[in-house]
Amino acid sequence: MENDQARFKDYSRALEYDRKAAKSDIRAQLVPKLVEALDFRGNDYVLDLATGTGRFARPVAQHLRGGKIIGLDEAFAMLRVGQEQTEKEPIPGFLAAAGTAEAFPFRDGVFDRVFTVFALHHFGNPPLMMREAYRVLKPGGRFAILDPVVATAEDSLDEAIHDLINQIFRRGHGENFHYHSAEDIQDLLGRAGFEVRRADLHIFSIDQEGMEGIPTGRHWLEVAEQMQEESPEIKRRFEEKYFRYEKNGEAVHVRGKFGFALVCGEKR
Repeated sequence: MENDQARFKDYSRALEYDRKAAKSDIRAQLVPKLVEALDFRGNDYVLDLATGTGRFARPVAQHLRGGKIIGLDEAFAMLRVGQEQTEKEPIPGFLAAAGTAEAFPFRDGVFDRVFTVFALHHFGNPPLMMREAYRVLKPGGRFAILDPVVATAEDSLDEAIHDLINQIFRRGHGENFHYHSAEDIQDLLGRAGFEVRRADLHIFSIDQEGMEGIPTGRHWLEVAEQMQEESPEIKRRFEEKYFRYEKNGEAVHVRGKFGFALVCGEKR
């Protein structure tokens, strides 16, 4: 089964990703929260890590008061789709660059702000990525992470569900895939030397037909289907903390909630 590396480097898949991202109300509602956390000061030099097609760089750039946003990504297909979009409708102060999350192609202490959105769960080495973000920030600079998260583990049953969720997602997204909890993200930032300034959990209640607009929605449905084969305790807990679904032929109705953490650290 293909993984994220293969999908994101395929031009047609990058186009499909961009189409879905453009139609996501969840993404649109989270943008103002991200901008608030970044707290631009004016003439900021900003890094959008794993920018993809620039779907978050575009609205964030509208709030810059001078400065530039550098969009870094290792998937040329994603950057190409983003470039085609910016040729039609330029993003103010935006420049795209190719590079990996484990070795940023930038000098120490050059950025005022760094952010990464819906990407942390794809990174193969989150601690190294965190250290790279710390390295390229100026003292007092901020690093904001916005990502889907698993619910806080309260007992071993929750931990077992976390493991199952990540195992199932790895089938379609590769061996590096890992959804963290909000607390995990805070811990990663702290270990990299950041002082956590903000940690918000945004819960979106869902009651809809199909998975359209839900990030990685198709694979979440695979998770829910797999849970039907687990113990009654695991199935019940998953439906309490995540969602349940009903199928009628090819139609699927989803009812539940999805969590997204926005955690912001400051370089000491």
